[in-house]
Parts: sequence; C-alpha cells; structure tokens
Amino acid sequence: MAGQAQPLLVRPQALTDERVSRITGAHGALRVYLSRPELLVGDDAELKEVLGRLRRDLEEVYGRRLPFGDEKEADRPGVEISQQADLLHGKQVGMRVGGITERGRAHIDQNAGTVEATGEQVGIEVEGTLG
Repeated sequence: MAGQAQPLLVRPQALTDERVSRITGAHGALRVYLSRPELLVGDDAELKEVLGRLRRDLEEVYGRRLPFGDEKEADRPGVEISQQADLLHGKQVGMRVGGITERGRAHIDQNAGTVEATGEQVGIEVEGTLG
C-alpha cells in the first residue's frame, strides 16, 4: 500500500560474519553519544563514516534503501553495487565506467567465497579521471 511502511525482512544470506561484526562495532561506537551528547558535531568525519557504513550494512541486510527523515531516493545520487559469489572462476566486475566526476559517488561491496586461479574480482574499472 502506498504511503504505508512495509515491514523490514532480514535477508539471512546478507548476515555475514564481517557485516555482523561491523554492525556490532558501530553499536559500541555510537553508545558513547547516549551519555555524552555534546560530542555530536556536524563535521565529525569519523561519525559520518560509522553511520554511512552502518546504513549500507543495514540496507544490505534488509535488501532495500533506508531513508532518513523526509529523505527521498533522489537525495542520494550515486551507484551502489553488491555482488556475492560462492565460487568465482571468471571475472566479476562491480562497476565499469568511462569516468567519474568530482561529485560522483560509488560504493561497491563484493564478496567471494573462493576465487579460483582463473578468477578475478574487480570493484571498479575507471577509464579517465576519477574526481
């Protein structure tokens, strides 16, 4: 139904040990702000990194974007790619582009259980300037 929030369903395959560890670590890192809210400042690069990674992890776990407040999907330009493979014997490329402008943003999350000798996992291939 339009306008109603849909329930969040966990995608068990997305709950990798590494992802659970990052989510748990973020929980611990953010707890300090409960007792010391004066530490919350808008230009805290480390806090932004923790929150951004947490958001990406949770979006992977739930298989959908999680907007903050009145944010809309268009408010978050860029490309996000997630690829998983149990066995990789060819080439897995997260993103292949001719170039990225200084305002461009890309996030590639790749995971392969086993990469054989003939396999190659590439997060991004850029021809031209990056930035």
